[in-house]
Amino acid sequence: MPKVAQLTGMIVTAIVVFGTDVDVFTAVPLGILAGALATFFVALAESRQTAKARD
Repeated sequence: MPKVAQLTGMIVTAIVVFGTDVDVFTAVPLGILAGALATFFVALAESRQTAKARD
């Protein structure tokens, strides 16, 4: 389950995309991709941190 910071990042990305780009059909997939990548990298960092804590 994504944490509050991850969801906030995705929401802010969506707000920026919808607020600044006229071509929504290009902006929406890019915004979704940016949010998904941010969530992926945060999850990756958390899993590495958990793995280090186990050692």
